[in-house]
Amino acid sequence: MRKLIVMSIAAVLALAGTSCTKKISEEVAATQQAINKLQYEQSRQAEELKKLQESQVDSIDGVAIKDIISGQQYQIEQINKQLTKTRKDLYQHLNEAGDLKGGNGANGGNFKLGSAVLSNEAKATLDKVAKDVKGDSNASVEIIGHTDNVGSDAINKTLSQKRAEAAKQYLVGKGVAASQISTKGVGASKPIVCNDDEASRAKNRRIEVIVKK
Repeated sequence: MRKLIVMSIAAVLALAGTSCTKKISEEVAATQQAINKLQYEQSRQAEELKKLQESQVDSIDGVAIKDIISGQQYQIEQINKQLTKTRKDLYQHLNEAGDLKGGNGANGGNFKLGSAVLSNEAKATLDKVAKDVKGDSNASVEIIGHTDNVGSDAINKTLSQKRAEAAKQYLVGKGVAASQISTKGVGASKPIVCNDDEASRAKNRRIEVIVKK
């Protein structure tokens, strides 16, 4: 079985699509608020149930206490089910938020606006890739270039390809065979954060390096 190693400059995982940090943060906040409301209702229902169970009467307004207790227990059971589901939703949103922040990948190596010149951090990451694959005829390297959303799709696609090619040429200069390296530019189609401000856009100006062995 071939071993797959993914090394990313700025992030290991790029989200496919245009989900953004702000949207995920709002979902996390809304889901946590829903959990708080459910927990409050659960506590209230439990207190009502306790009072009913301690009650010395047989009925209230003609309804048998045992039936009222049964109904209260059902309500608590439904709340518990909803809590379980909502907590799962929260966990999913938090995972997505983690992906948006770049997961556990090495940060850095971002490109300047409109540039395909490798940064020192990018070169340091590529040095590690070269050391790992040089001389290994079974290894292959895929380099994927990315941009922010500034400019047209056509311009960004071309720029992202140039970034990937720049990384390829650097690896070739470090002794990796050109035949082992493939490149692809995907423009601004796979951001890892929203392109809301310059700091965010800089994170999206990156390359991914995927090593297969």
